[in-house]
Amino acid sequence: MVGVTASALMGVMNPLLSNLCALLDRDDVKLEGVHRQIVFLRDELSSMSTTLEMVSESEEANPQVKEWISQLRELSYDVEDCIEIFMHRLGRVDTCDGFISKIINKVITLKTHYHIGVQVSELKERAMEINDRRKRYKLDPSTFSPKFVAIDPRLPALFEEADRLVGISSQMDKLVKWLTDSTSTLHTQRKVVSIVGLGGLGKTTLVNQIFQKVRSQFDCTAFVSVTRSPNVNKILSDTLLQFLKSSPITADQNQDTERVQEDLYLKTLEYPQLVNMNRDYLQNKRYLVIIDDIWSKQAWKQLQCAFPHNNNSSKIMTTTRIEDVAKYCSFPHKEYVYPMMPLDSNDSKSLLLKRIFDNEDDFSLELKEVTDDILKKCHGLPLAIVNIASLLATKPISKREWERVRDSLGSALEQDHELELVKKILFLSYCDLPHYLKICFLDLSIFPEDHVIGRSCLIKRWIAEGFIAQQQGQHLEDTAENYFSELMNRNMIEPVGTDYSGRPRACRVHDIMLDLIISLSVKENFVTIMADHKWTPSTNKIRRLSLQGNYAEQSCWLGTNSLSQVRSLSVFGDVRKIPSLLDFQVLRVLDIQNCSSLEDRDIENIGSLIHLRYLSLYNSNIGNIPIQIGKLKHLQTLDLRATRIKKLPATIAQLHQLVRLCVPNGVELPNGIGNMAALEELSVLDASKNSPEVVQELGYLTKLKVLGIKWCADSAINDEGNFKKSLISSFCNLGERNLHSLKIETTERCSMDFLFDSLCPDPCHMQKFSNSPIFSRLPKWISKLSVLTNLVIFIEEVGGGDVYVLKDLPALRCLQIFTTEYLQESLIIRAGGFKCLEDFHFRPSMYLKKKGMMSLIFEAGAMPRLNRLWFRFVVHDTLSAYGAGFDFGISLLSSLKCLWVSINCRGATVWEVEVAKATITNAAARLPNHPRHEIHTFGEEEMVENEEQEEDGHAAGQQDSATT
Repeated sequence: MVGVTASALMGVMNPLLSNLCALLDRDDVKLEGVHRQIVFLRDELSSMSTTLEMVSESEEANPQVKEWISQLRELSYDVEDCIEIFMHRLGRVDTCDGFISKIINKVITLKTHYHIGVQVSELKERAMEINDRRKRYKLDPSTFSPKFVAIDPRLPALFEEADRLVGISSQMDKLVKWLTDSTSTLHTQRKVVSIVGLGGLGKTTLVNQIFQKVRSQFDCTAFVSVTRSPNVNKILSDTLLQFLKSSPITADQNQDTERVQEDLYLKTLEYPQLVNMNRDYLQNKRYLVIIDDIWSKQAWKQLQCAFPHNNNSSKIMTTTRIEDVAKYCSFPHKEYVYPMMPLDSNDSKSLLLKRIFDNEDDFSLELKEVTDDILKKCHGLPLAIVNIASLLATKPISKREWERVRDSLGSALEQDHELELVKKILFLSYCDLPHYLKICFLDLSIFPEDHVIGRSCLIKRWIAEGFIAQQQGQHLEDTAENYFSELMNRNMIEPVGTDYSGRPRACRVHDIMLDLIISLSVKENFVTIMADHKWTPSTNKIRRLSLQGNYAEQSCWLGTNSLSQVRSLSVFGDVRKIPSLLDFQVLRVLDIQNCSSLEDRDIENIGSLIHLRYLSLYNSNIGNIPIQIGKLKHLQTLDLRATRIKKLPATIAQLHQLVRLCVPNGVELPNGIGNMAALEELSVLDASKNSPEVVQELGYLTKLKVLGIKWCADSAINDEGNFKKSLISSFCNLGERNLHSLKIETTERCSMDFLFDSLCPDPCHMQKFSNSPIFSRLPKWISKLSVLTNLVIFIEEVGGGDVYVLKDLPALRCLQIFTTEYLQESLIIRAGGFKCLEDFHFRPSMYLKKKGMMSLIFEAGAMPRLNRLWFRFVVHDTLSAYGAGFDFGISLLSSLKCLWVSINCRGATVWEVEVAKATITNAAARLPNHPRHEIHTFGEEEMVENEEQEEDGHAAGQQDSATT
């Protein structure tokens, strides 16, 4: 545990040492006394950081070591706060000009150095005391090793009886087929099947059951487990011993086998010898190897050398918690990567009850609600379900006792022996994180249970907190994106939705994992949480504060430790009264979400938060932003979405480090926004509320990547002609620079045809274009967008020529087409285009009542990577044209995973609607991925009986004859 604590602290120490070095490089810190003390402080902390790195490799330590780490952590925080205040004061001095001002500045600088010198001197003494204490108590890393060898917490999974397992039969069937299918030449090659998923999902249990079932079909078999720091020689020795024992041998071979076994037991063999011995033995055999819980590509690279490609239909099955490792093991056959899924609600309940009751009929209905609550907490994680069942089995079978267990699950994870295994399994994943990811992961403890955490907001919080280390040649935001992806890759967080680039829009943390993070965060003094009027215990200064729930009185936090050193304040829910902003001296993050009782007076002192970098008032009752906001010189993110704000103060333009500005519809922006040189995201600019001058200034924002615009009818725009000219000018300037995403939305039917041929040069960096005002045709410049990944477009009518243009966009992943006219001829999607398209929505207007409306047709090879398809069609017209068995070519979309179809029933009979539903359902069932599909209908009120349809057809025929 101490190694984890030390490793997390390194996530604080390393950025701190970088900041100290940066401070020493400044000319205004050259005063001898202060400079010398800061150098000493840096060197002392650097020395302790080296010891800390050695400590991080250990799992256990005595209480003295833990106390030393705690003191070092608090010192690190205080040093960082001191630097922050010092840098701000120096920066304030730099802003003054003129001779008299320079004299005054010199005096202020000397005064600043004096005060900071006193603080640095105190911190220096604390650093010396902490370092002396380490030496005095001989806190040497060599003494940190545990006094006992713990049993691998995964081992019990190898001894589970098959009849006690639930929900694995379908998974077993598929995986067994992969291991035993050897009917083609391709299948005679060595195959690697990789199972990937969060710790505790039952991967080890599953592969053990598979191993027992199929081992008799192979000449020799082995099952080995890998640790985070594997002894590769020991593992290869174990595989060879198991191969020897599992193979039938003749009397002549027995002597050679005994000699090899003797060498393995008595001699120390080197890696090359063990590899060759395994390979020689397996060369002409059909073998099966299970390699459980691989943690790195390097471990696989070393192990797989021992298992030859011998064309005997040999198989290797691996399990891992890390997606990249799974793909690496199975490369180049990514189709043999199997993502392990949680149990569904029925299997979760069955598993829980099976472990508690001899007969499920003994389950009382009065326990249903509390049981559902417990299972919701488990989120289908078998490890958690089984161990909570063991805990419940020791309690009286009563609603009250089960409710006590439910209410104490967070603390039980820390204290109860039955749940200790759950903690250990999940803890392994946390231990394997590098130190820079540990501190980012701990930050998730701030959010409430089941909270959906936006990816973009989270990484901007990380940057504001200083968790993201600057890497050469890479922007901080790109580094933070990589950190987020790595946590996702390791299955530490669960993705929620995807954006235009295929990245998750948001994430959430498994409830059991969240309990573990909170437990670690409390020990690290990382966060103080108040939920249900209870504080997480803390004997140290409050560094981060999370208020969760509804509180009627301010007294909830009165009498707590000082708030002066709080770095982030996060509020979730309708807190009636937040602490006074004047109490915070080093606040970097102020994140207030869904707080309807928040009032303008609560933020009137916002200008005092001089170190603030992240400010979100999302979905609060704020109606005005104080002019003091211009004092927040370090502010990087300002999120005012879903507030009552109608106008921003002119001082907003003074926020020269602001990167992200999000405001609700209907907000008037001030003149001068063109001076906000760091701005990369602006949404939403309301066309009806802003002047042509403001729009013209958009073109000066050379770093702007994301822009959202609320469009409206021409009559609602002030000075319409100049406004459109300014908009075109700004679009052209932004398009040739950095504009990646442009979203134009409207709540009324209006046109944007003035943009048809106006964008010159082409917006060559555009990755996302979403436009809800209507184009009469597809703009010419769309064809030039070579990096466009997401296109949402409203157009009067789409035809084959438009498809020809769109199919050749090389990066297009998501395409949504909305039309105001229905197709008069079928839109045929042929092979040879849309190579990257994964998501296709085709939505003609549902309100038209024309005859002969056609739909889509997919030919063989069309849209080869399409995962999701959403389209509408008029059932009567389609069946009249193509017959009852027409399935639009859905059965040819081999990659399809999700299908949504909306049927316009106007003018159709019940029989036609039912036939169409059956045809689509059958087409989906024939696809290899068996896509989840939903069929919706509308226009049922205009359906007809068979006789009416025949009469309509006869009348139409007579009309055609008369016309002829």
